Amino acid sequence: MNSWCRSLICLALVTLVLGVPASAETVVLFKDVRVFDGVDPKLLKANVLVEGRKISKISSRAIDAPDGAVVIEGNNRVLSPGFIDLHAHLTFQAPKDAMSLHPWAVGAIAGKAAEHYLMSGFTSIRDAGGTHPDIARIIESGTIEGPRVFPSGAVITQTSGHGDFRGPADAHPMLSGDCVSHYLGNGHSVIADGVPEWLAGVRENLKHGATQIKIMGGGGVASDYDPIHTLQPSPEEIRAAVQAASDWDTYVLAHSYTSEAVTRLVENGVKVIEHGLLIDDETARLVAENDVVISTQVKIFRMGADLPGMSDENRRKMLEVQAGQDNLISLVKKYDIKTGFGTDFVFGMYNRIGEEFTARAEYFTPAEIMRQATSESAEVIRMAGKLNRYDNFGEIREGWLADLVLIEGNPMEDISILENQDNLAVIMKAGRIVKRP
Repeated sequence: MNSWCRSLICLALVTLVLGVPASAETVVLFKDVRVFDGVDPKLLKANVLVEGRKISKISSRAIDAPDGAVVIEGNNRVLSPGFIDLHAHLTFQAPKDAMSLHPWAVGAIAGKAAEHYLMSGFTSIRDAGGTHPDIARIIESGTIEGPRVFPSGAVITQTSGHGDFRGPADAHPMLSGDCVSHYLGNGHSVIADGVPEWLAGVRENLKHGATQIKIMGGGGVASDYDPIHTLQPSPEEIRAAVQAASDWDTYVLAHSYTSEAVTRLVENGVKVIEHGLLIDDETARLVAENDVVISTQVKIFRMGADLPGMSDENRRKMLEVQAGQDNLISLVKKYDIKTGFGTDFVFGMYNRIGEEFTARAEYFTPAEIMRQATSESAEVIRMAGKLNRYDNFGEIREGWLADLVLIEGNPMEDISILENQDNLAVIMKAGRIVKRP
């Protein structure tokens, strides 16, 4: 039995702890709410009718509740689209110094993390590498609770790249002479060197159900063999990954920090940069001119040096990239670069994802943050083209999926209320109530 089979069996066992999801409500009426539609910062007093999986009617006038409808009294509370995290890692939640944790334990932790995301109002996430698409399928089947997952599958890295988490004495899967799979450990990473290997790595992820492809495009903080300044991979290898992804009507997202790395990635077709904290003005302009997204995060870089299992060198590298955060955000604003909402909480810190809302308030207005966490992130997810098998979501519109969160208090005035799950009175995913009083 391979490691992923064991992980998925464990995920099924987690159902005994989390419970089987409640049955779907056919019709739900939200009465007397203030609607944030995902775009307009002005709240609209309205009533919202949900039939099946979709929003069927939004009206400032009273809506008669159909027979058998569940009626939720809004009492002037804010109704928002469900939140979206563009940079989640369900299976990177073991401490860094426990990367070899048994797959059964990895699966159990992933199940708990998925539940926490949903109960924090996140109805969709883009998993930014390391999570097998089977986890998306098992959540969608209703076996366990969790957000809608857009998986990247195993991250693709060069030897000694940011995704190469082998120990010092571990053999290289291609150089050892053994028939070792390129999937390392629990299937978190694929080591690829050379164009054929990169093509194979992308295509293998797509075969398993990845909706977009994650590559490691430069030096990283938590990895041990690559200084931040290193360039990864070669232009030819990047183009190979982009070609293989675009053949499936999807795109490549790439981890990177420096101007040199980001420039190489953008010039060779990468459409989403993850992090990007050390870029300069010229690089930001290049990003904007090519309509590239910079999916960056705030809170994780403020607390990252204290993540469990980090070495002194890991902490030094974290401080190195953290120093560029203020400049990056100013460039994002200057060039109106789309950024969406991502957290990148790893090593067991997923229970603090709500703190990203508050951390962003240093740079953005509450309305901007709410838009990032809903409609803007949904736009990025839709870059997966035909691999996005779901109807439209991320906004409160008639005919769109009913991913909805009813909030106690007004996040447009105090975004920090979203740190506390207790301030989310009702959570609905695709028309099904997953939390209510």
